[in-house]
Amino acid sequence: MTMIKPTSYHFGSHDLQEVLVWRPPEKPQHSLFWIVFIHGGAWEDPEIKARNFAEPAVSILLSEEAPRLDLPKDKPLAVASLSYRLSPHPDHPQDPSSTQSSSLRNPDHINDVYSGLEILHRQYRLTEHNYILIGHSCGATLAFQALKRCHENAAFPPPMAVVGMAGIYHLSDLLENHKHGPYADVYASFLKGAFGDDETVWRQASPACWPDHHPDVRKIYAGRTLLLVVADGDDLVEPQQRETMRSSIIGGSEPIDSKDPLDRGKPCHYSEMSVPGGHDEMWLIGERMVEVIQRALQVLSNDDDTRP
Repeated sequence: MTMIKPTSYHFGSHDLQEVLVWRPPEKPQHSLFWIVFIHGGAWEDPEIKARNFAEPAVSILLSEEAPRLDLPKDKPLAVASLSYRLSPHPDHPQDPSSTQSSSLRNPDHINDVYSGLEILHRQYRLTEHNYILIGHSCGATLAFQALKRCHENAAFPPPMAVVGMAGIYHLSDLLENHKHGPYADVYASFLKGAFGDDETVWRQASPACWPDHHPDVRKIYAGRTLLLVVADGDDLVEPQQRETMRSSIIGGSEPIDSKDPLDRGKPCHYSEMSVPGGHDEMWLIGERMVEVIQRALQVLSNDDDTRP
């Protein structure tokens, strides 16, 4: 089987400021439904990029044997995957010819992700009814940050749904939960490398902390579908991250399948899912990612059926 070759769009001078697009060439651009991937890698891992993060799932989704997807209005599927500039990695020195001498830190990562989405919007007319964001690990952090920025800037519409896979939603909690573990120094290194030492910055960047800083945070989620996914064998990002984010979105701490937020005046639809395996198997095994996509689309479909 030959996979569709992606089209590359750059939104800056750095090699990592790139969006890859896989789409059926015979379909009109305005008719497409988009799945947009945002990779993880602790804001610093150069081994994970747009292409190798997306290809395990793309090789299934766009194959002749692709599973049936419950796409809104039976639109043809297109896939995009974003790369963004990274903070320095202690084991992978960056090329000074392509990276500015100052260390890349928040908000550089989300600035790049948002710029990548702007490129997609200009090229393919993203609407709030034709795309979803799927982020893994720190990519889930970035996906929620992108949703928030869409709400604040209104340069283009927010996504229909955000899917967080093994997401990091509370930076300080992640550091605290691993401070006595064998990789305590690693967690401290990548978090401080990406966000500096100011915990105020950490909290402002943490989606689970937004209610503390933004009284109208529920407006960010109004009309959206949110799916938070954990891996049963994840030993890098603990399920507590999802529990904290759940409480931030809907209140309460009991595990649930799906639920509307407590504030019925500003509805969103929240759902959860677990998959087998470890942290990176969620995307390395394409079938796992496809299962998550199927679930997200199912929740979207049910939501459309019940929402007036």
